[in-house]
Amino acid sequence: MPRRKEVARKNIHDNASSSRKATNEREEEVHHMASWFNNTQALNNYILRWEKRPFVAPRYINFEFLQSSNFHRMINVLETQHLGGLVMMENDYYPDLVSGSLSSLRFVGTTDGGYIEAYMDGRIRVIPLSAIASLCNLSMDGVPFRGGLRAHDSWDNYSLQDGLATIGYRGNVVGKLSVNLVPTDIRILHYLLTYTILPRGGNHGVIQHEDELVMWAMLKGYKICWPFFIIQHMLKFQGKANKPIGYGPLWSKIYEYLGVDVQGARKVVIDSRRCIDATTIKQMRRQLEQQSQGVDEVDEEENRLEEEEQATQMGQEEEGQPGPSSSTQEQPSMRDILQAIQAMELNINQRMDKIEKNQARMLRKIRRVEAYTFDEDEAEDNDDDFWS
Repeated sequence: MPRRKEVARKNIHDNASSSRKATNEREEEVHHMASWFNNTQALNNYILRWEKRPFVAPRYINFEFLQSSNFHRMINVLETQHLGGLVMMENDYYPDLVSGSLSSLRFVGTTDGGYIEAYMDGRIRVIPLSAIASLCNLSMDGVPFRGGLRAHDSWDNYSLQDGLATIGYRGNVVGKLSVNLVPTDIRILHYLLTYTILPRGGNHGVIQHEDELVMWAMLKGYKICWPFFIIQHMLKFQGKANKPIGYGPLWSKIYEYLGVDVQGARKVVIDSRRCIDATTIKQMRRQLEQQSQGVDEVDEEENRLEEEEQATQMGQEEEGQPGPSSSTQEQPSMRDILQAIQAMELNINQRMDKIEKNQARMLRKIRRVEAYTFDEDEAEDNDDDFWS
């Protein structure tokens, strides 16, 4: 048989094999997540609003580098706020399981701080804030900050001008605030804040108002109850169906603490590109030197890295239905539940139809190539008989 025929047949068989493998892996993921919930409504909510959500790729810092580079103010801030355990967290995480837990997250406040409830491994698990604090060596002392201009009476002396002066901002305050216009140690703090401590999507090269307020409080030495603040930030992920989510490494710590079975779940490995070290600082200073377009300049390197990470982890982002913005929303009616079940069945049927069509199309290609190969082989045999 001619070499080109062998290659063509092998390519088609390899493609068919890859398609079957991807289909089987996807079915295993769906089956794994189906066992994560104990009711249809929770599973349907995950499929419609959380399954394809991208993750904010976390950053972590090399503390030895921080000490050797004489960033004394940064070290003092992290130690005062007890954030060292969180910002140095570089463990791998399980995005499907994390989004599954966040989709059902509920916070209950109590006199001793409160606790969260979420689906894990087929049932609702309860985790006190004190347990989350111990996993990252966070302190429960400080202001239970919910965001906004006024978190506590001791913050009454805050003003935008004082905040900008405290973080050392050197640009025009009209329009967007660029991280390229603050000192290097403040830029490191902003990276840790927006990627790890309070992760968010969007352009991380822009300082949002909440970023500036929180950094002002940290630099002023005001203690924040970080476990409470982190949970409040997690609840924000429930507001929009296409909002990037974070805290992957932290949730992996929670699963380990609770003994949750993660075997077979999809895992994302945190590589060295996400570490803030000497290479990162060199890049920051180079961008600062090249800054010529004011506060509208985009941090292209950061966006590129994040887009690559999100594309690798979660595939293309899909927009879904807007969901509840707070935990106080009314309970769904029976009609809502039935509609959710019907939507889930329609979603699954459409996916299965697409899989069956792809398999049928691939089978037809294989048969056509086999028939073509057989005809040419027969013709070659006849030619040999003719000349013999």
